[in-house]
Amino acid sequence: MIHALLDTTKALQTLEIGGVVHELCAEAIANHDRHSQQLTVNLRAFLRATEQIHLGETTTPGWLPAPQVVKEHVEAEEAHDMANDIFASWCHTVSATRPE
Repeated sequence: MIHALLDTTKALQTLEIGGVVHELCAEAIANHDRHSQQLTVNLRAFLRATEQIHLGETTTPGWLPAPQVVKEHVEAEEAHDMANDIFASWCHTVSATRPE
C-alpha cells in the first residue's frame, strides 16, 4: 500500500527577471510503499510570477536544477522524517542557484 507523505511547495526567495517579480520555489511530492519499504520523493524547482497580470504563471529556466527523483529504502516510521530531510536539502540546492 502506498501512502502519501508530503506534497509541499516552498517559496525560497524573490527575484526580478525581465521586469517581472517571481518567487523561486522548491517542490516535493513524497510517497512511501509500505510493502517494499520504498520512499520516493519527486523534486522540482520553478519560478512563480507574483504580479496580478501574471498570477499563476510558472517557468523553469535552464539555470535551475533539473527535476529529480530520490528513492530510498526506509521503514514507514522513518519515512516522513527522511522525506522532510530530502526536501530541506533540495531547498538548499535550489536556493544556491543564481540566474545566468
